[in-house]
Amino acid sequence: MSKNVIIDAGHGGTDTGANGLGVMEKDWALEISRYQYKRLKELGAQVALTRKGDSTLSPTERVARIKNQYDVCVSNHWNAYDGTASGIETIHSVHAKSAFAQQLADHLVSATDLPLRRVFKRSISTGVDYYFLHRLTGRTETVIIEYGFIDNQRDFDYYNNVSHFNTAAEAIIEGICEKIDVKYQPVKALSEQSKKNINQTSKTISYIGKRVESIFNGTLRFYNQPSWKDEDVYGQLLKGQGFPEIIEKIKVGSREQYKVKNSNGQIFYLTASPTYVKVI
Repeated sequence: MSKNVIIDAGHGGTDTGANGLGVMEKDWALEISRYQYKRLKELGAQVALTRKGDSTLSPTERVARIKNQYDVCVSNHWNAYDGTASGIETIHSVHAKSAFAQQLADHLVSATDLPLRRVFKRSISTGVDYYFLHRLTGRTETVIIEYGFIDNQRDFDYYNNVSHFNTAAEAIIEGICEKIDVKYQPVKALSEQSKKNINQTSKTISYIGKRVESIFNGTLRFYNQPSWKDEDVYGQLLKGQGFPEIIEKIKVGSREQYKVKNSNGQIFYLTASPTYVKVI
């Protein structure tokens, strides 16, 4: 008999988690969790989510949705430090063997080629877990995944690519399937309708509908059409100025731009490079 699993999208709502290079941890955590949930459903797993949207969960509320109700919990997170640290971590309870945490780390490192920092456990005192998701979730075996450092340029650039992001999600799905005795199938082996559903999920990028503003110490040009040409420049932004809504990200030549809307509903185009802008 197969086991069941709950995917925990870390943080949420007023708890943004880490923030690096214009992306909040809570958004990526939700995005990857939704993807994994839909894929696991397609594969026939018994699966649930702790949160389906950008909602605030207290530790008590989060634990109440997990404790003793599932065989396995995978909690999705990104680290942050000072921009120099990089790599993947998985964390297991002091009362659990390291095998599942190691298995997930191995799958993720193999798929992404990002470095493995460590597979570890952490305690407050002897026999007492540091993390409440390990300490308070009863018989449910919980592994916390830190996919990388959101404030590290290499890690950020990897996950800021939708294809790479989904590759990482798939690596964890495969590891979960092995743990809960569900047959894993790559995306290409699924039905056309299944692939359509998953692709639609992958397009729900965390920056859509959010504000974008300049972090450049100077004037930053924006355009009246997708272009980098001088003749298509409509205006300039000073540091701290921006647009209240991102509609989508598009490829313009070898680089990317945000299609944005101002408060009057006018459409413009602005560089999407985290060197020059941040998403709020």
